[in-house]
Amino acid sequence: MSSETNVTNWSDLNLSPEMLDLIEKAGYKAPTPVQEKAIPLVIAGHDVLVSSQTGSGKTASFVIPTVERFKGKNGTYILALSPTREIAQQTGAVFETFGAPFGLRTVVCIGGASIPLEKEALASSPHIIVATPGRLVDHLERGNVWLDFIQCLIFDEADRMLDMGFASQIEKISEQIPKERQSLMFSATFAPKVEKLARQVMRDPKQVTIEKAEGSVPKIDQRLFWMEEGKKPSALVRLVREEPGTVIIFAKSKERVYQVWRSLEDKKIAATYIHSDIPQKDREAAIADFKSGKFQVLVATDVMGRGIDVDDVAHVVNYDVPREAEDYIHRIGRTGRRGKTGMATTFAIPVKDEQGIRAIEKLRGIKSPEKPAPSAAHQGQSKPRGQGPQRGNDRARDTRPRDVGPRDARPRDDRPRDERPREARPAHSPKVSRPESASVVALPEAAKPNKIVSFFKKLFNK
Repeated sequence: MSSETNVTNWSDLNLSPEMLDLIEKAGYKAPTPVQEKAIPLVIAGHDVLVSSQTGSGKTASFVIPTVERFKGKNGTYILALSPTREIAQQTGAVFETFGAPFGLRTVVCIGGASIPLEKEALASSPHIIVATPGRLVDHLERGNVWLDFIQCLIFDEADRMLDMGFASQIEKISEQIPKERQSLMFSATFAPKVEKLARQVMRDPKQVTIEKAEGSVPKIDQRLFWMEEGKKPSALVRLVREEPGTVIIFAKSKERVYQVWRSLEDKKIAATYIHSDIPQKDREAAIADFKSGKFQVLVATDVMGRGIDVDDVAHVVNYDVPREAEDYIHRIGRTGRRGKTGMATTFAIPVKDEQGIRAIEKLRGIKSPEKPAPSAAHQGQSKPRGQGPQRGNDRARDTRPRDVGPRDARPRDDRPRDERPREARPAHSPKVSRPESASVVALPEAAKPNKIVSFFKKLFNK
C-alpha cells in the first residue's frame, strides 16, 4: 500500500482534539509510518492487515483508532489477543492511557493471574479485553465471558501467536465472535501461515506493509560463531566478561535457560532469567532488576523475548539457533534500538544448525557463507559425545532459586508449544581453551579433532 501524501502531524489523521491532547501528553511526536497509514483505515472501519518491524509503533496504531471509534459507547466491543503475558500487559497499559480518559475500562486476562479476580472483572462488562489466547479460552470454557458483542478483533503479533501453537485457540475464539466485525491483524512478517489466518478471519482487508527505511535500519553488528556444543559455556562467559553493557541471552527451552543461568552463576556473573513457568510477579521483578542494572545479564526463551521492552541492551546472544527464522529477527531486535548501535552474536553447531542458519540467511536475503567443515564429533551422529543427559550421581544438580514457583503451576492451555520440555538437562560442559582473540571462537578441524583452530564469519556485511 502506498500513500500519496506525506503525513507528518497527528492532526492530519482526523483524530479528535481530546485524543490529540492525550497523544501530546503521552510524549508521542510525529506519527511513525505504520501509524500514519494504519490509523485512518482503522477509523474508517476497514479490516486491516499490517506488516511492520518490531519497535515501529504498531501498538499505538491500533489502540488510538479503536479507542477513537468506540469512545462513548457502553459494552464490551474491543478484544485484543496477545502472544505473551508481558505483551498483553503492555498493550493493556496503552489502552488504559488512551481509553481511561474517555471512560473506557480495560481488563487484561493472562495465564498465572487469579482466575476468580479475572472472572469478576469480566463480569463488570469492560469495554476492552486484552488476553492471551490460552487464558481467554479457559474463561470461555468456564462460562466466565461471552464475546457476542465484540465489534473489533485485534491480533497483535499474529506470527508469534501461530509460532507458539495458538492456532486452535484462535479458531475457538473467532467462532465465538460475530462475523460482522472489524478485524485487525498486526505482524512482523507476512509469513504463509499469517496470510492463511487472514483469509480465514478477515474480509477484504486493506494491506499495509512498512518496509525498513534506510535511516531506520537498526545498527547491529551481527556475528556467527561455529562451535561444538561443549564449548558454548566457556565462549559465553568470555563474551559476557568482555561486554561492558547489558546482555540478553536467548535459549531454546526452559531447561536451557536454567543451564545457561547456572553456568553464569558459577562464574560469579550477575544474571537473572525468565520463562513461562516463573510466576508473573517474579518475571516482572526480574525484568525490572535487569532494567535497573542490578543484573548485567538476562536469560530468556523466545516466548518471553517479545515482552522485553528495554532500550539500552548492548548485546544479544543466540545461545541456541532459533527454531524459526523469524524468531532471529525478533531476538536481535532487542538491541540497536532508538537509533543506538548494538551487537548480536549467534552460536551455531556445525551440521546440526546449518539448516537453521541457511533459513535465516534466506529470510534476510543475504548470500550464504562457506559451509563449515564438520568435526569428528558430528560425523555419523546428531550431537557431540558426552553432551547427553547423565544418570545416577553425575546428574546436574538443580540449583533454581527457591522462590521460583512449581513447574506445573501454569494452566495447560497457556503453555505455548515451544516452551514445553523437549530434552533432559545437559551435564556440565567441559572447558575449552581460550582462543588468541576474544572475537574468535574455536572450532575443531574434521581431520584433526585435537587441534584448535580459529573460525569466524560475519552473518551480515553491514
